[in-house]
Amino acid sequence: MRVGSLFLPVTVRQLLFYLLAVFALILFFLWDYKICYTVLTFALCGFYGAIIVFRLISVLWSALRGLAGKPAEHKITEAELKKLDPAALPVYTILVPMYKEPEVAQKIARAVTALDYPLEKLDVKLLLEEDDPETRRKVEEVLDQLPPCVEVLVCPKVPKGQPKTKPRACNWGLERARGEYLVIFDAEDRPERDQLKKAIVAFNRLSTKGKDHVACLQAKLNYFNARQNGLTRFFTLEYTAWFDLFLPGLHALRIPIPLGGTSNHFKTHVLKELGGWDPFNVTEDCDLGIRMARQGWRTEVLDSTTWEEATSRVGNWIRQRSRWIKGYLQTHLVHTRNSWIPALALAAFFWVLATLVGDDLATDRVRAPVELSMARTTLRLCQVGALMSLVLSVWSGVDRIRTRGRTGRIGELGLYHALTFRLTVGGLSAMLVLNTLFWVISTVYLFREPIARALPAFTNRVTVEGHTPRELLTGWQLYYTNVKDDKYLDYTIYKTTWQWLVVGKLDGDEARAIYASIDPWSYWSQVLYPVVTGLFVANFVFVVLGLFSCAKRQIWDLAPYAILMPAYWVLISIAAVKGAWQLFWNPWYWEKTVHGLAPPPAAGSNPRSPRASSDGTFYTAAR
Repeated sequence: MRVGSLFLPVTVRQLLFYLLAVFALILFFLWDYKICYTVLTFALCGFYGAIIVFRLISVLWSALRGLAGKPAEHKITEAELKKLDPAALPVYTILVPMYKEPEVAQKIARAVTALDYPLEKLDVKLLLEEDDPETRRKVEEVLDQLPPCVEVLVCPKVPKGQPKTKPRACNWGLERARGEYLVIFDAEDRPERDQLKKAIVAFNRLSTKGKDHVACLQAKLNYFNARQNGLTRFFTLEYTAWFDLFLPGLHALRIPIPLGGTSNHFKTHVLKELGGWDPFNVTEDCDLGIRMARQGWRTEVLDSTTWEEATSRVGNWIRQRSRWIKGYLQTHLVHTRNSWIPALALAAFFWVLATLVGDDLATDRVRAPVELSMARTTLRLCQVGALMSLVLSVWSGVDRIRTRGRTGRIGELGLYHALTFRLTVGGLSAMLVLNTLFWVISTVYLFREPIARALPAFTNRVTVEGHTPRELLTGWQLYYTNVKDDKYLDYTIYKTTWQWLVVGKLDGDEARAIYASIDPWSYWSQVLYPVVTGLFVANFVFVVLGLFSCAKRQIWDLAPYAILMPAYWVLISIAAVKGAWQLFWNPWYWEKTVHGLAPPPAAGSNPRSPRASSDGTFYTAAR
């Protein structure tokens, strides 16, 4: 449902929930800004750390299974491939959406028909758009050289209109699909020649084991131009960590897998039952993977590589990455529409805050008329917020029940899958946005004195608790614990918060007295210390993942770039902010990624990199 002039991808209920959450933070700040900052900082650092730890656990689990000889993905042997009877192979549909990609159109047209699969069993559909004459002309130049299994779908077969996106074209191709199985390849893709056969073997193996609920196999993606420049080297390390380590870890942990944009091998009937792809979601692949999981279908990982072109220009890369992050946030919003637990938790938060404000009134802590009036108003607003949040929770629960009544199945993720979905999709994207804030805070924190010296003179007119910004920065230490009352010498905001809100050893009056006793310098150093620490640990993990990627693909010449991965994650965070901004102002806009910028790879340049064929148009993994 679209709401308001901004066309946000949220329901009215979701919009109310997020507005109430912001309102709760405002009331919390008005009640006691120090406690608000402390709790909010701890919560954000905990969330940030949880995402990093979850990703590290998934990668380690995948790596450990591999070392134990129990790989977390489907590995297909040459012997299994040789047992396949070509005459018994099912028809396989290949969808190739292309839009304004004349540079690579002829290459992919030849590549898909060079796969090791009987041509009479292929159903290849090249999906073109009406307003793209350059790509159409390039395809037409080689059309008479292609076998009859190749069909070009172009306007009016792909209708004109909005949204003009890849998933809309794929949905049109899905309607015409004849294959029992279906795969998508992007225009620049160079899949391993035996990938379709490997998918068939894996599906047959799963069927033999009674695992017919596996409806999709995600092949691995990597780049044939890994060494074109520094950006493509970083991108290769990230993709290797994602597809070779993280997704197999999700597979092993039985967690819903957010699909990559290509090389997804589907059971066609399942795809049609689900209605194909969402044309309004700019990461339709991720959305589809979660929709499959909600309906009880599983996605697993296939050990076969499709070689793609890594974008080699920063501007092009940021457009691509910001679209991905925006789409992940869209997917999070879409698949949390009927979540009732967050609204219930928000109601509990309002109730706790109302209790704290009520205690202030009951103990005469506020006596001035203005403060008394504000406290009473805050109490009433907290009570109203708790009631509204409870209504939203019930409303969401009723919608879940109604959905189950209409369809006969709940169509929702279980508790485990719902939690891990938030960590892999919405949580990861939010962490990237948060990473930008952490970098800004840490930069100010660590380089405070040069920044203080650079501040213009007019900033001296602004004071915070009697100190100018220059004084605050120059007097700021990384971590120290000064207090105004000696009886609180052993207390920090961490110990105080723990003993008050978690253990219950301190009452509210004692806790607030300790907070008031901690001087401003100590308070801010203690609040921001976990931000800097968390960022340091996260960047260490990013370096470790980069080195794991080097080990996985034996690309040790990229190890120096693995050590510099934190710089690449700064770039990702910039793209994340752009994607989050676009979510509010232009959520359905599909930013096009330009391909065809890379030269063909040199033959046999690396044992784990693609190899060019004689005409330079098709690549396969070296064996």
